[in-house]
Amino acid sequence: MQLIIFGAPGAGKGTMAQNIQKYKQFSHISTGDLFRRHIKEKTDLGKLASDYIEKGLLVPDEVTEKLIRHELDMIRSDFILDGFPRNIPQAEALDRILQDFDIKLTACVHLEIDPEIVIERLVNRMSCQDCGAPYNLVIKKPKVENVCDECGGKLTQRADDNEETIRHRFETYRAETEPLARYYENKGLLMTVNCNEGILTKLDQVWEDLAALED
Repeated sequence: MQLIIFGAPGAGKGTMAQNIQKYKQFSHISTGDLFRRHIKEKTDLGKLASDYIEKGLLVPDEVTEKLIRHELDMIRSDFILDGFPRNIPQAEALDRILQDFDIKLTACVHLEIDPEIVIERLVNRMSCQDCGAPYNLVIKKPKVENVCDECGGKLTQRADDNEETIRHRFETYRAETEPLARYYENKGLLMTVNCNEGILTKLDQVWEDLAALED
């Protein structure tokens, strides 16, 4: 099973991907995690990305595409792609990459959410600075305050998780990423999930729907 997960910031992409992994041994390909790993390991791609990041510039699409191509070439197995594509040109680039590797997508899972709910979630969002595990002080609290349940690392909050910045990010998402819904709908691959009530309430139904696609 080869999946893309996309949705607005705070919709629950990371939580969905991690919980789907409990059903099968998928590779969770997160572009954020990939960048951090390659930069830490000082690979050629990591050094290239770091050059842009250190200058405060966006990493060009072609660099991200090389990163995704490298990762898919390495795993050649079931995967959940999280954080890529973010726009139509990236989706078209992904089509070319998948075609080169003779990989057929199973579905593109679109997580829909109301912007006001996004704001409430993100201003309460935290993550582990060591393993990256996601938490939320409203819907997914850690067992011990500011301590990761998974590894015991310290939980931190992103500096840009404030209302003004979140609204701007949501509008950017609507302009650049939301058109992917129509793109994958036209390919017959779109699965839309309403996440207003929380992603964890949808997991069983999402898995049943995905499993049906494989039958």
